[in-house]
Amino acid sequence: MSEAYVSLCLGRYSRPLYESLLAEVSQPSPRKASVNISLVDSCLSLTIKARDINSLRAVLNSYLYLIYAMYSVLSSEDSYF
Repeated sequence: MSEAYVSLCLGRYSRPLYESLLAEVSQPSPRKASVNISLVDSCLSLTIKARDINSLRAVLNSYLYLIYAMYSVLSSEDSYF
């Protein structure tokens, strides 16, 4: 079993990202990996457990890209207002 823990302190964006990811994490996954998220002191934490290192890398990359995309949208709204 492979495991990764990531903590991202994104200030005021942490809560909206956390709430958005809850829907993703609550979906049934294809037994490839399990993902848990939490929000502690304005930091978004991800714990990913996978059956092998290749599955861990794939799931971790997917979540990091999803977080990056959501963060980019949220932070770009600041430039419009």
